[in-house]
Amino acid sequence: MGNGRNVLAVAGLAVLLAGGITTCVVVDHLWSGSRQTRRIATPDYVLEQYKWFKNQSSALDQVDAQISSTTAEIDNYKKDFADVPRVNWPFDAREELSRRESVLRGFISHRNMLAKDYNARTSDVTANFAEGEKPKELAPFLRTYEVK
Repeated sequence: MGNGRNVLAVAGLAVLLAGGITTCVVVDHLWSGSRQTRRIATPDYVLEQYKWFKNQSSALDQVDAQISSTTAEIDNYKKDFADVPRVNWPFDAREELSRRESVLRGFISHRNMLAKDYNARTSDVTANFAEGEKPKELAPFLRTYEVK
């Protein structure tokens, strides 16, 4: 008889322990969600988003300028040899043009990466403010960049 009581006591203790752990997990999940909600609703969060969008927008503008400048360099370089078939160009001229075109591809790739991050963050921020009004400070930055 004593052995059966021990089994029941251990089983009861296990049920209490499992129930306590489950309750703690649920309470922690609710508390964490509440903290996340409070973080999104704070002015610090809005300021953090504003700074990120402003910096990312500036980085995109800078890369766009580099792409334009490099494209103009390539076009001017090709004009220098407009009358000569590319096969007859001096080796160093072909090599320099290839280098510049490679740099241009790097700028375009970098821009696409920045645009992807910007667009993803825009949709995320928009979702965060879906229930309420978006802060007017973020409005100029909540746009979508085209990928080249």
